Amino acid sequence: MTERNRWILHIKHLRAAHAVSILDAERIALADPAWRRWVERQIEHDQQCRRMAWRHIRDHGDAALIGRDGGQLFIRKSA
Repeated sequence: MTERNRWILHIKHLRAAHAVSILDAERIALADPAWRRWVERQIEHDQQCRRMAWRHIRDHGDAALIGRDGGQLFIRKSA
């Protein structure tokens, strides 16, 4: 199973366990330092993840879990 698939399954599990939206499940997942580091690494090194991060920012605006500083993407502290 790829790491990306593990992330997706983790989000699905969190949604079911906490009865929350995808965005809230992602927020819960990013509270875990290990998952947070993994997402940061993926955004930095995986082009598909980077595109998904940009889309997340565009779709969620100020509520996005990911921020940007110029071309640099980062996970917001409040995530």
